Amino acid sequence: MRVLLAVFLALLLRPVMAGAAEPVEFWYGHSGAAGAVIERLCSHFNASHPGLRPLRCVAQGSYEQTLQKTVAAYRAGNSPALVEIYDVATLDMLLGGASMAVQQVMTEQHQQNAPHDFLPAVQRYYADRDGQLAAQPFAVSTAVLYSHRATLAAAGISEPPATWEAFDAALQALKRHGLTCPAVTDFNPWIWLEQSSAAMGVPVASAANGTEGLHARYRFDSGPHPRLLADLARWVAQGSLVNQAATRSGRQELAFAAGDCALLLSSTGAWNLLASGQIDDVVISPIPVYQGFPRQATVIGGAALWVLRGQSPEAYATVAAFLAYLRQPAVQISFSRQTGYLPVTQQAAALILASQPSDSAVAVGLSSLRRADGQTSTPLRTGFLTRLRLIWTQELQNALARHSSTDVAVQQIVERGNDLLTTFEETYRYVPTL
Repeated sequence: MRVLLAVFLALLLRPVMAGAAEPVEFWYGHSGAAGAVIERLCSHFNASHPGLRPLRCVAQGSYEQTLQKTVAAYRAGNSPALVEIYDVATLDMLLGGASMAVQQVMTEQHQQNAPHDFLPAVQRYYADRDGQLAAQPFAVSTAVLYSHRATLAAAGISEPPATWEAFDAALQALKRHGLTCPAVTDFNPWIWLEQSSAAMGVPVASAANGTEGLHARYRFDSGPHPRLLADLARWVAQGSLVNQAATRSGRQELAFAAGDCALLLSSTGAWNLLASGQIDDVVISPIPVYQGFPRQATVIGGAALWVLRGQSPEAYATVAAFLAYLRQPAVQISFSRQTGYLPVTQQAAALILASQPSDSAVAVGLSSLRRADGQTSTPLRTGFLTRLRLIWTQELQNALARHSSTDVAVQQIVERGNDLLTTFEETYRYVPTL
């Protein structure tokens, strides 16, 4: 009798189980407020697309943790259909063979597919050698300078520094005025190496910043970077550029928001956190350049959405519909306003610019991504970029601790970085394209 009852229940429940569509997984690398916004995006998408398999959005920790978990899951054969991967892993994703180009997926699923609807800077960053959009830009930001207008004025400074020379003078004036933290930093190489080099039009690596092939090697031991690193070390030694760890909050954005520090170099995405402190004297401007270097465009940072191989056509239908949903101007605008990230489509950017002042974080960030002639800067596309950033930080700390000079630090960063590039080239030597 028990056996017959079990069989009867199994037959009774079969239609229900068969009718329950298996979710399509999307992994992302955000928590806190940004993570909550992404969860709401997913919920709204599912509610508005009942005919598709639902999207299950799963936070995986930090960007680096998300990448590591994705690699492990793909090798085990149970990876998500869609994953958010941060900018430094772009080349690894292009060469790894685990992903499908977003442009291809959108075409195959008959979704609106106009890659040039994206802002030129973001489209260029995530395009392969043939110009095909490999990943969909998502959480995008660039570097800007935040200044407290009232604090600068009290020290006799009329406007935010547009050059590193003016930045130097501002630090000294603020120090003389009695400010214990003229500027605060977390020593992020994304700011001090990658963005500062782009803003001055100086490549970090040969072969067009690595976009022309795996034979690229780092070349920032010449040009303005050694000078900037020497200036940075001098400012730290003078106490005019303060390590965020030495502030009351221990975090650069919070130290700036509290008014403890007058200047902050950070991403446009930091604005929402700063604005939550209800401060009304913040001026946002492009990051400085050295005199004699005409200002060029900065580049984007953040993350993009990659479509992974090995999924069913039904899963890709959901993925393509979600990517199309994210491109909608209303969704772009809402996501930007709630997170501080930049819009990624030209239509959404135009609508935001029409409704926000020209000195807002988004407006300044969007303006920074293009030169005066409308052109964009060449993105940095080298292998093991995360490890280069670690090397840069290690060697800088050695210099700040006076275990070496900044000149030695730069040489060590380049030499160690080029060893990584040699290994990367040997690993992917027979991969035909970027």
